[in-house]
Amino acid sequence: MAARQSGDIRTLLGGGTEEDRVSIAHFLVGAAFLAIGGLIEVIAMFSLRFADIFPVSFGRLESMANLTLMMGFAVISLLGGIYYVLPRLTGTRLWSVRLARVSLFLISVVVLGGLLTIGFGLGAGRQPFGLPWWIHLPLVFALAVPAIITIGTISRRQETRSFVTLWFVIGGVVWLPLLYLAYFAGDLPGLGSVAVAYSDLFFTAGFLTMFVFTVGTGLTYYTVVKEIDIPLASRQLAVVGFWSLGFAGVWWGVAQLVFGPGPTWVAGVAAALGLAFPIGALANASNLSLTLEGHWEKLSDKPGVTAGVLGAYMAVVVALMASFASFPTIGSVTALTAYWEAVEYAALLGVGTLLVAGISFEALPRAAGRRLPTTDRARSFNRLTVIGVGGVLVSLTAAGLISGYSWLGGSNSAAYIDVGDGWAAGSGATEALTLIALGFALVTFLGQLAYVSVVAGTVFSGRAVTQDLLVEVSATDE
Repeated sequence: MAARQSGDIRTLLGGGTEEDRVSIAHFLVGAAFLAIGGLIEVIAMFSLRFADIFPVSFGRLESMANLTLMMGFAVISLLGGIYYVLPRLTGTRLWSVRLARVSLFLISVVVLGGLLTIGFGLGAGRQPFGLPWWIHLPLVFALAVPAIITIGTISRRQETRSFVTLWFVIGGVVWLPLLYLAYFAGDLPGLGSVAVAYSDLFFTAGFLTMFVFTVGTGLTYYTVVKEIDIPLASRQLAVVGFWSLGFAGVWWGVAQLVFGPGPTWVAGVAAALGLAFPIGALANASNLSLTLEGHWEKLSDKPGVTAGVLGAYMAVVVALMASFASFPTIGSVTALTAYWEAVEYAALLGVGTLLVAGISFEALPRAAGRRLPTTDRARSFNRLTVIGVGGVLVSLTAAGLISGYSWLGGSNSAAYIDVGDGWAAGSGATEALTLIALGFALVTFLGQLAYVSVVAGTVFSGRAVTQDLLVEVSATDE
């Protein structure tokens, strides 16, 4: 690797090296888990709509889908993007490629083992994964390894200037194992059920805002600047987006329990700090828009950049919905309804997959030395994802609001009770909307299959393109 400093942090430093190969492996494994998790999610939606005839409960299927999509797809794929950009932004090799492979293997084994554990009813029943406590231990270690690799790599960097992507990457990989430790704490003996519920929701919201949105947006900044060959519009806006997502965006999770038996101060804090979520999302989306001003026509042959930008825009919609429902007056209607299912679905399967595609579609040709098999298929992924996730978001949001208003109205008028058998009275009007959501979930799944096809096709059958190689340069050559 060149010991001299590069004058331009956007200069490619790699291709065909161990770093690129481990990045490709992460993208491939992540794509495989996306196909598995997407299928389980569709089955879960089917179980939600036809609970009376389906043999497996929605709760168990949802935990299996969450584990596969969050850990198997999102974590592994975004780590592939991190390992791709680190050498190119630091001017040095990864601190340990071997540890990166170990982490990939451990996460994959834990996900597959967890699926079997949950499937056979041996899980703990906690959301979002329902894993038994003894599976948490190896997963915490596997999630901590990327932070060690990232910090070790950056500490040896040769590049004097630091691009904003490094801040997003450092934050994401450091916050992820800490978030999981907080989630793991929910299994400690003597912890009350209220504390466990807060721990579960804190992790789910934190995973999406502090890892998926943060790392995914940071990688999108890199691809937009690199692939379009334009400077970033505002470093300050990027910093605002970074700290807003990392500092307070997580409060939209606990906002789901503002009317629960928790502390009374939670409602006010969640409503106030939850505003950081849309602020961060708006800052990042605005920054990308300003960066692309005058260059939008260049996106026509850049489906990866397009996917990343679409993901940033969808993040604004998700953040506004989460913040909107964080206020107690709205939370009284949306709490414990499909509204929050819609928000989490759009955040993970919409924003998450688009941000991942934003880096993978642009990184794979350079890392593997093969062009995308067809840009039309990549564009199909973008269209199907936006249409499918958008349809699920609208349908489940409407179902949640109808249920919430029905429960409130029925309870206040004594038309029916809001617990026990009476609980179902408020959901009858939502059956058609749930069926519509199932149809759109199938559209989303088709988009996921298109993503898998693009990733696998690029690696195994794409046409060869010119590939940049890492070159060892001695100090005497400076």
